Amino acid sequence: MAHNTPCLIRIEDIPKEASLIIYGGGHAGALLIALLKLYRPDQSIRYVVDDVKRGEVEGIPVIASDALEKVYRPEDLVLVSVLLCENLLIRLDGIKTLRYALARLNYPHDVKECEALHAMRQSSLAITPRYTSLKEHRNGVFERVISLFEREEDRALYSMIVHDWHERSLDVRSYYVHHFPFIGRHYLEHLDFSDVKVIIEGGLADGINTIEFLLLMPQVEKVYGFEPLYHAYEHPHKVYLNANPKVEILTQGLWNENTTLAIDTSSELPLARVAPLKEADFASQIEIEVVSIDTFAAQRGIEKVDFIKFDIEGAELNALKGAFKTLQKDRPKLAISIYHSYNDLYQIALFLSETLEDYSYRLGQYHYDLGETVLYAFPKKM
Repeated sequence: MAHNTPCLIRIEDIPKEASLIIYGGGHAGALLIALLKLYRPDQSIRYVVDDVKRGEVEGIPVIASDALEKVYRPEDLVLVSVLLCENLLIRLDGIKTLRYALARLNYPHDVKECEALHAMRQSSLAITPRYTSLKEHRNGVFERVISLFEREEDRALYSMIVHDWHERSLDVRSYYVHHFPFIGRHYLEHLDFSDVKVIIEGGLADGINTIEFLLLMPQVEKVYGFEPLYHAYEHPHKVYLNANPKVEILTQGLWNENTTLAIDTSSELPLARVAPLKEADFASQIEIEVVSIDTFAAQRGIEKVDFIKFDIEGAELNALKGAFKTLQKDRPKLAISIYHSYNDLYQIALFLSETLEDYSYRLGQYHYDLGETVLYAFPKKM
């Protein structure tokens, strides 16, 4: 695959003056078109390229891939919505005059959700976060966390999220629907991935993020993907992941030590909580093996971990504690979910600030409710 493939992770990144051709008429392609029609109603979309579908997708005519070069014009931009697309990108590279980019947006679940978000955008209220009454504000914890953010936009977003946890207001929803065109893809914002070679991914789930990492970071040598419920997922990409020599899937969880935990199996995936065996009180559960990153890295002889992504259903803080030596030695870039409990909003950021010197912090909110909040952390100096 070509290196440095352009990638657009926000609607706002898509050039307004370009005439678009969407490559891929599947689920992601249909959502991309729906979002463009809602947020960019004047954007020109000429064709959908797909060798299986016929007719139209969301009202856009479909052409076969062998017709692309014939219809392409200099003012066109091909947006690739297909996830597994290495061979496709090689083919597009062979068309010397063609401009293309990967489209990896923060997609809602379906077209109806796109329309609902847009309707909310028309009627949602202005954002007026109020947080001075919070006990964390009074005892200084709130101020300690918010001082970590260097940008006012992150401080405002953080205060809004904390306020919503207390008041259950609509501030986060208003923020999300108003800013949707400017919100990028989970785990892909705010970080420079150009020098990332080794990734530890806690919470591989169905592997979509793993594939995105490989697409956007062709220089990556290894992704260690931890997913204790890997075999419970429906995996449309399992064959690809299992065959990719850059990916090693480990059916273990991450924790602050090597031990056995209980994992809740009564909730629908990917919502699965974990707890020590003596404390577990789930309606149904199974036992899983968990390891610490420090132990794992030492046993495998991993010289340097460059990027850590966690979405591990509330185990993030303990897993970070189990990576204490790795964090201090390797100073990796981090994308950590902090939405699984209210305490995570404070404790994870404070743990990182006490463990790592000279780090910058950014924040991402990827859902219109109190979920999918990601804390980004990266060294100020490499």
